[in-house]
Amino acid sequence: MVPSFLRRLSDPAIKTVLLCGCGGGFDFLHGLTLLPELARLGKRVIIGSYSFGEPHRITTAPTVFDLGEGAIVKLVTARSVPDPHYGPEVHLCAFLDAEQPEHAPHSIYAYYARAFTVPKLRTLYRELVARHSVDAVILFDGGSDSLMVGDEEGLGDPIEDAVSVATVAELERPSLKILVSIGLGADRFNQVSDAASLRAIAELTAAGGFLGAVSLEQASPGFAFYKRGIEQIYSKQTFRSALTGFIISAAEGHYGSQVVPPILRSRVRPGGFFIWPLMAMLFSFDVEAVAKRSRIVAWIRSCSTVDDCHIAILKGRAELGTALRPVENLPRHEQLRGPSMNHFESR
Repeated sequence: MVPSFLRRLSDPAIKTVLLCGCGGGFDFLHGLTLLPELARLGKRVIIGSYSFGEPHRITTAPTVFDLGEGAIVKLVTARSVPDPHYGPEVHLCAFLDAEQPEHAPHSIYAYYARAFTVPKLRTLYRELVARHSVDAVILFDGGSDSLMVGDEEGLGDPIEDAVSVATVAELERPSLKILVSIGLGADRFNQVSDAASLRAIAELTAAGGFLGAVSLEQASPGFAFYKRGIEQIYSKQTFRSALTGFIISAAEGHYGSQVVPPILRSRVRPGGFFIWPLMAMLFSFDVEAVAKRSRIVAWIRSCSTVDDCHIAILKGRAELGTALRPVENLPRHEQLRGPSMNHFESR
């Protein structure tokens, strides 16, 4: 009953894993949920942030790649000096140094998601794969907008996710390329419907691209490591991620929208959110299957600027015309309960 993605990662031939954020924000930090298992399997992990933190604000960290037009990459350690408001790469290095001193000092590649297009990110990832002899790539997406095709009523923030998915799908190597979505349901606050997300999982399953799912149990090493890491980062910076709060709260058994868990009190109000257990699950997919299904990937694949990506998506959606879907909703319980059904007949 081990999900396919973990079974494939356990292959002894997989020695080095490149773990990256898929679409900005705290995406790369959600990879903390998997780090204890990768360590148990004896894997070496290279981390790329691909976040919304701007690396030029991190001082005493060398620029290791400069791809032009602001697309720079810095190699960050715990000794680097971040922006006081937002510096998760630096704080994560400090956390990893304390948790895994035998591998210290840890370093993370920091780069700004909104500065990259597919050609630039492809150049970077090819270099990282070659430099570190990478055997597998894992993209972590907080939320589920990476699964949107482009014909949905709401897309969330599609560009950064699509750039990552398109780039990794096109890499000649490694052959193992995995997308992990965590926090399913969080993007409903970003115009992505839960029905569209679940339909995406079903369609990827039918296409053979679903690689299984696991839950974050409250007592699991992955959840404990993730929560400690997030708490360490929050002790060092002022920015708080609502999505991270949803994941932790869901894993701890919070449900609904009326009682705001402590970790979310600076970000949401009663009635302005909805926590459910699916937020504490890791859904995994074959990146190439996700890319093949996505219209957005096709639209932005050859764009040379981020502005061009925006234009390409607007043009692509306009050309769909009436094929654009309306808002998708899950059925209400009352709709599926026939008037003649009783307790025994419903079994």
